[in-house]
Amino acid sequence: MVTSAIEKIREVERDCSEKIKQAQLQAEAIVQDALKKKKEMVLQAREERQKAMAELANQAGEDARKESQGIAEKEREEIDKLKEKVRPRLPKALSRVLQQMGIGLK
Repeated sequence: MVTSAIEKIREVERDCSEKIKQAQLQAEAIVQDALKKKKEMVLQAREERQKAMAELANQAGEDARKESQGIAEKEREEIDKLKEKVRPRLPKALSRVLQQMGIGLK
């Protein structure tokens, strides 16, 4: 009777050991799966961040081009205004210089 009880205890110990090993393997598999998912999520986040940064860089370049075009247009307008101011004076000044040099214009 004692031997059968000891056998029963040993059998229970073996079952418990086997179940513990299985639980450890399952826990390890769960941890490995979680690590794999974490790596995938990190890679995905990096890709999304790079895409967002590229998009921001493109938008900044586009904004800079628009601003540059606006500045260039304003400068052209200012130059045109200055040309309009100078045009009426230029022929008068030129004719005065030519008269002083003794060259007459018809």
